[in-house]
Amino acid sequence: MFKKALKKNLIAGFLVTIPAALTYMILSFVITRVDKAMKPVITGILGPQNIQLMEKFHIPGMGFLFLAVFIIAVGLVGTNFIGKKVVAIGEGILHKIPVVRVIYTSIKKVVDTVSLTETPSFQKMVLITYPREPLKTLGIVCCNTPEGISGGEKMLNIFVPTSPNPTTGFLFMLPEKDTQPLKMSVEEGLKMIISFGMTHPDESAAIKN
Repeated sequence: MFKKALKKNLIAGFLVTIPAALTYMILSFVITRVDKAMKPVITGILGPQNIQLMEKFHIPGMGFLFLAVFIIAVGLVGTNFIGKKVVAIGEGILHKIPVVRVIYTSIKKVVDTVSLTETPSFQKMVLITYPREPLKTLGIVCCNTPEGISGGEKMLNIFVPTSPNPTTGFLFMLPEKDTQPLKMSVEEGLKMIISFGMTHPDESAAIKN
C-alpha cells in the first residue's frame, strides 16, 4: 500500500515539476545568451563602471530588456518617412552583396509573409495521406498554390511539421480535394504535434463533413 502511494505521488510530482523545470531552463538559456550577446552594446551605452556594478549585483534579463527597447526604437524609426528612406538605403546596400543578398531576401520574404495580418500565414489544420495509404498526418494550410504551378487546379500549400519540433518540416502542394479539413485550430494542432499526440482536442476537432 505504501509502495503504491509512493509511486503515485512520485509520478504526480514529476508531472508538476518537469514542465516548470523545463520552462525555467529554456527561459534561463535564452536570457543568458541574449544578455551575453548584448553585453558589448550595454557597455557602450552605460560605460564599464556601471557594467561592473551590474555584474556585482547580477541583474539577469538586462540584455533582454535592452534588446526589447532597441527593437521598439527601430520600429518607431522605421515607420516614419525618414526611417523608411534609411531602411530602403540599407536594403539597397544589402542587395548588392552577393551572399548576403540571398540570405537577407529569403528571411525578409518569410517575415513579411508571416506579418501579413490581412491573410494569415497559417490558416487551418488538415489531414493528408503521407507517406502512403493508410497513413495520415497533420498539415497546416499556408496559402493557395500559385496558378503557374497548380496548372489551374485548386491546390494548397501545406506545411507538415515534424514532431516534436514543429519549426522544421516539409512543404507539400496538394489538390484541395485530397485534403480533409479539421475543426481544430492551428494552435491545437501544434500542441498535438509537440506532445507526440498525447495532447489532443476533444471530439469537436473531428473531420468536417
